[in-house]
Amino acid sequence: MAKNFSTLLFHFLLEKPIFQTAQSTPGWVPILIGALLLVGFIGLLIWLFTTGKLRQWYQAGTQGGKWKIQDLQLSNEIKKTERLKVTQIEELGKKAWDARVSDPAYQQAWSDLEAIEEQIEVVKVHSRNLQDNLNQVSTQTEEITQNYNNQIETLDNQRKETEQKLKQAQSELKQLETDIDSLANQKTSFQRDIKATRTDLINLEGSEEPDRGEIMANLNARLDSLVQNLLNVSNAEPELASKIPARQSEVLTLNTHVSDLGDQMKKLEYQKEQELEPLKQQIEALKKQIQNKTDEVQELERKMEPKVKALGHMVDTARPGSDVLQESYSKLDSVYRKMSNISQERDSISSKLEELDKTASRNFYLLILLGIIVITLAILLITGVL
Repeated sequence: MAKNFSTLLFHFLLEKPIFQTAQSTPGWVPILIGALLLVGFIGLLIWLFTTGKLRQWYQAGTQGGKWKIQDLQLSNEIKKTERLKVTQIEELGKKAWDARVSDPAYQQAWSDLEAIEEQIEVVKVHSRNLQDNLNQVSTQTEEITQNYNNQIETLDNQRKETEQKLKQAQSELKQLETDIDSLANQKTSFQRDIKATRTDLINLEGSEEPDRGEIMANLNARLDSLVQNLLNVSNAEPELASKIPARQSEVLTLNTHVSDLGDQMKKLEYQKEQELEPLKQQIEALKKQIQNKTDEVQELERKMEPKVKALGHMVDTARPGSDVLQESYSKLDSVYRKMSNISQERDSISSKLEELDKTASRNFYLLILLGIIVITLAILLITGVL
């Protein structure tokens, strides 16, 4: 067993197969072969154990695996710490800029940031002027709108009041016409009744009824009453008719006034729209200009942001004195110490892995692989699957 274990495994796997299918061999042969494989593997383990190679391979394999796992954990830890360092450096740059902590070591970068900041301020001043103009035009628009709305509201109230009067006048006119029609109907009825009563009187004159006198007296009284009612109706009818022209004139006047008020309201609405239209256009133009300036500021701020973050590296290198930055310096120093410790641990592990018997470590894992193969084949042969 002086040869490398990987060579032994290679020859073992390439040997001529020592078993055949169950169709060409008796049923006990596969069982025997499986048993021999297990016995052979166990014998190999005993031999390796007695020679001390098993212990050597085991220690090399397990220790190498442990160190590799530790190295992987340390690698993940240093990546995490690196991300933390980048974040803290960016925060340092922002703090230095906000606190206006400058230093000759990064004068050019500082000048570039100041130049961008001046551009932002110029744009903001222009934007504020545009906003002031927008507020003035908006106020003017509101005042004009309110003025016209007040006039329109006054006319609308007058129109409603006039419409109410118009309805009242129309109602009174209709009532007059109804009353006149009623008087005409009454007049016709009285005339008919008078004619009928006179006919009854004429017919009664030639009658020999015993109570003819009393009947005639009643008919004459009724006739007098009907005549008097007819006279009253005839007198009332012209009086009512004389009121109709005045009512008709009032209705016409009120109707005309309602139409005039409606026309005045439409005219004011048109004048309002005509006067507001240029102001609306001016407002839209100002809003677009303000939005453009806002976009311009945002673009400059986006351009400024990476420069502020990049400033952190320069501040960290120069370390200008500032109470505001002391806490950030301390945090970064802690991160640097942690990264240094991790790097030292990884270097130590790398050295150990270099000194490790790689052949023995590899043989340990090949032995495990061989064991899995032998046990699997033995189980398949003994159970009759192969």
